[in-house]
Amino acid sequence: MVRVVLCGMGAIGSEILRYLVERSHEVVAVVDSDPEKLGRTVAELTGLPLGIRVVGSIKEVSPGSADVAVFSTKSHIPDIADDIATAVSAGLDVVTTSEEMAYPAFAGGEYPASLDKLALEKGVTIVGVGVNPGFVMDLVPAVVATAAKSPRSIHVVRSVDVSRRRRQLQAKVGVGHTRVKFENEFKEGILGHVGLVESAHLIALSLGKPLEGLKHGVFPVLGSEDYVMGVRQFAEGKAGNCQIRLDLEMTMTSADFDVVEVKGDPDLKVRFEKGVFGDSATVAVVVHSVERVGRAKPGLITVLDLPFSGTPS
Repeated sequence: MVRVVLCGMGAIGSEILRYLVERSHEVVAVVDSDPEKLGRTVAELTGLPLGIRVVGSIKEVSPGSADVAVFSTKSHIPDIADDIATAVSAGLDVVTTSEEMAYPAFAGGEYPASLDKLALEKGVTIVGVGVNPGFVMDLVPAVVATAAKSPRSIHVVRSVDVSRRRRQLQAKVGVGHTRVKFENEFKEGILGHVGLVESAHLIALSLGKPLEGLKHGVFPVLGSEDYVMGVRQFAEGKAGNCQIRLDLEMTMTSADFDVVEVKGDPDLKVRFEKGVFGDSATVAVVVHSVERVGRAKPGLITVLDLPFSGTPS
């Protein structure tokens, strides 16, 4: 059993909470800034038999009451760095769904180095996890490539039917926008999937080489009357002699599938025929990471460093 502080009780956070309880972990505190949730019990909000009340900040959680803090809130490191530092200072391991934390070195700035230093001082671990980034387009190809001698190329394609996903994801890829509105909001950093470049860096890291010649882009997919149906994104670069290419399509008309193809000796190809459904898979990855992070090395790490064995539930 792991004692957990859950930060973020949105759609995914609520499902993480349910799975933590199902796995017999102790949720000792829930943090959320939504005024409609503050002060209410988890039982009121979810129906789960938990009488703890939602608080507005991790600073309100008693130090020493937990083992791990889970952050299911923001994508960008600057938006969560202070709260993560608070958890680490209290001696908690941290598991976060922040896409930038999947490969924090790419985001740059002062935060990755300062968080790594603090975690090392406290002897705890910080790791960014998820499905994309964190599994389909980086961890899986990294594992597959270990079975090929001298891989020449790694190509990953992820296709997602966003009509089957939460409205938040549809909004994130600009569904229903005009081209002009899409382009304006993309420039403002509102639209587009975060994490594709991080995945490319993780694959390169698994090969023991830096990612060079990075190129990446985001393009709207248009339907009738110039309205946006979703996005196509790509990231590519080279790690040593291996060419890495990642293609992501998320639209209202996409089929659901994931393909990982490695050219080497031997050639390898893995296909998830109906795709890895992001919402439920993210919940599973987060909770299983909670069970494993206590056995990881201290510091700011990636999913490549996370042990596959963990604390029994």
